[in-house]
Amino acid sequence: MKKRANVKVGAEQPVVPPELLETAKMAVADPKPRKTFRCRVCGSEGATEQSEMLCWVCRRLKISAWREIEQQVPMSE
Repeated sequence: MKKRANVKVGAEQPVVPPELLETAKMAVADPKPRKTFRCRVCGSEGATEQSEMLCWVCRRLKISAWREIEQQVPMSE
């Protein structure tokens, strides 16, 4: 097994180009605000159109209720 030759890190070009690094910093520093709405169940802030106008708490409760219904055994007549 051969050993690698010691290469000075400072002599190489940076791994990430400075332009790309600056663009990434600006994207993180100035996030675009998402449009939020009031939850249609409890009225709290934080609902989005993707979450069916529900806040995260009401959305989790809805998903949990669906899971409970699916796990129940259907009654036979």
